[in-house]
Amino acid sequence: MLSVSNLLCDHRAGNEALRYGHLTEHQSATASRRVAFDPFHLAPRPVVVWAVTQACNLRCVHCYAAATPGPAEGELTHEEGLTLLEDLKAFSVPAVLFSGGEPLVRPDVLDLIAYAQSLGLATTLSTNGTLIDEAMADRLAQMGLKYAGISIDGLQMRHDKLRGVEGAFQATLRGIENCRARGIKVGLRFTVHALNQDDLDAIFDLAIEHGIQRLCIYHLAYAGRGGKMQKVDLTAEQTRRVVDRIFERTRRCHEAGVPLEVLTVGNHTDAAYILLHLERTDPERAKAVAARLRGTGGNRSGANIAAIDPVGNVHYDQFSWHYNCGNIREKPFSILWSEAADPRLQALRQRQALLPERCRKCRFLDVCNGNLRTRAEAATGDWMGMDPSCYLTDDEVFSTAPTASIGSTR
Repeated sequence: MLSVSNLLCDHRAGNEALRYGHLTEHQSATASRRVAFDPFHLAPRPVVVWAVTQACNLRCVHCYAAATPGPAEGELTHEEGLTLLEDLKAFSVPAVLFSGGEPLVRPDVLDLIAYAQSLGLATTLSTNGTLIDEAMADRLAQMGLKYAGISIDGLQMRHDKLRGVEGAFQATLRGIENCRARGIKVGLRFTVHALNQDDLDAIFDLAIEHGIQRLCIYHLAYAGRGGKMQKVDLTAEQTRRVVDRIFERTRRCHEAGVPLEVLTVGNHTDAAYILLHLERTDPERAKAVAARLRGTGGNRSGANIAAIDPVGNVHYDQFSWHYNCGNIREKPFSILWSEAADPRLQALRQRQALLPERCRKCRFLDVCNGNLRTRAEAATGDWMGMDPSCYLTDDEVFSTAPTASIGSTR
């Protein structure tokens, strides 16, 4: 995730260390003498997206999990879920995101969330919001849930069409209001593509109108059912216009005193683009932002982000369900992640030399890291191929500039 509001306007949401400190924290932990207490001290600690079920009450056209009306065969049992959470706590992961499908469809999900909370794990809920009636919101608040990410795909007609269920939009708005009324922070999630890009401003307006604290704008990932939507993905020029508009609306919110945190997700070209923008408008800030982005290192799939699907398969991010790095029924997640015996996990943690020549020579390599590998694989057949969602021109990729030193020399 790239916090546009923080990088452009210095908006503080309290999560900046987690968002921008991956490489710095890992280097610090490696340098410390924790070996006697932590046999896996060199392994990166990822935010873990756990899809607790493949079942969902909606039929979203871009669902990366290819959710189904019912659960997948052989989903992790309640006891296996508790054991997983204990392992994640012992491994000191920074956060666990309960996802799906629609996680609230799973009968015991509240017990699992409550157990994660009791262990001291930072937990969030990723949901379509339609099942958060007042009683559900009460239970979520009582167990201490602090944050829910809730997805909207546009205004009412567009949202309901893309979600496959009439009335979904109003049900989601009720879920948002029920969370807000109980002090649960809401992050609105909007996946932008050619079918809904015209609703971008309306989504900003909706977030402001409902007092939503965070807006996450996702680029389309070619995963699950989303893999069939490549033909309606934004072109490079369309993407630039959308990101420019995100910058403009973010600045306007900041200038008006609206406390909305704005993020983009799923395309690390945005990190390079924000630097290009700042090089033109505020060169001194560009240098400071470049240093901050270097602390993250761009796309961190396989290192600082991981996913576990409903049957226990481990993936290098939430979009890579097509490839398994192991299964927690065979080895605990902490061991699978630390040993990194899977060849893709190994490659992702030392990926720069394996990327296409254009990426390797790009002056923004250290703030992008080759972007999303699942999208590259879906588009080219080569998981280390070019991500087609890079929207930089050759002049921007290869030119020298005041922040040129951010480019990799490795």
